[in-house]
Amino acid sequence: MSQRTLLVVMLAIALMSTGCVPNDAAGEPPRPASSWPPQLGQTYPDLQLSDATGNRVRLSDYSGKVLLIEPIGVDCPACQAYAGAHREGVGPLRSCTPQRNLQSIEEYTEQYAGVSLDDPRLIYVQLLLYNWTRQGPPTLEEAHEWAEHFGAARQPNQLVLIADAEMIGPASYAMVPGFQLVDADFVLRFDSTGHNPHHNLWTDLLPGLPSLLHSVSGQR
Repeated sequence: MSQRTLLVVMLAIALMSTGCVPNDAAGEPPRPASSWPPQLGQTYPDLQLSDATGNRVRLSDYSGKVLLIEPIGVDCPACQAYAGAHREGVGPLRSCTPQRNLQSIEEYTEQYAGVSLDDPRLIYVQLLLYNWTRQGPPTLEEAHEWAEHFGAARQPNQLVLIADAEMIGPASYAMVPGFQLVDADFVLRFDSTGHNPHHNLWTDLLPGLPSLLHSVSGQR
């Protein structure tokens, strides 16, 4: 077995516990773009992606604010739980069974950071990496369905972005589920993605959010 194949198989096994591993994880996926994946302590890749309405969005246009970025597979049980699938009046999207022991990220930011997702200094980015077949990014229709179901389409400081196919690869497999925090200088400061994260979501990333928001000039 080649070293590359062994690495992909190991990543697939690591992700199986949340049901978020793509079907082609043991195959030969396209290589990710050269600027991908993000590196802790470095400038975040300046992604230019389509949102759930089809408009192209450049992520660096939000420099000066704090970005909470969530890599997502639309059928990932943890991702749907974080999106609010357990909240009254929301429920899961399609036939996914959301992970039982997880609340929404909106509830977690309030509980562990004392911060509302409506804070104007904060942009919440749901980065849709995988579609329902786990073979690549979702279609525009699938992204719109996600945004409408979980209410992101009604929030001015929430973005639903569709990954480009060239971003799909082993590095992206390892990022679902989880969150990243990018500071106002567009530098990745906290990373709780994957099963061996650099930071714990509840004890590191979320408690670190208020200090990053405090550094945003000219706003509350």
